[in-house]
Amino acid sequence: MYRSQQRFGMYRWHIMDPIRFEEELRVTIQALGWRSGGRYLPLQDDIASVAYWYQSEPHAPHPVLPDKDALEVI
Repeated sequence: MYRSQQRFGMYRWHIMDPIRFEEELRVTIQALGWRSGGRYLPLQDDIASVAYWYQSEPHAPHPVLPDKDALEVI
């Protein structure tokens, strides 16, 4: 049952899903619901996200990441 001001938490840990960037990264989060007839319903949810990177120096060289074709899920 929905209550006003109810809060939800969601976690997604995909260590094997590299997101390549060198200096800056911008991500847009879109929330979609459903209307009747299978149509999308744009929502106005208040969504926030955070990411942390912890690394000790010095560190061993990172392994070469596979290309996008090697990461394709079939």
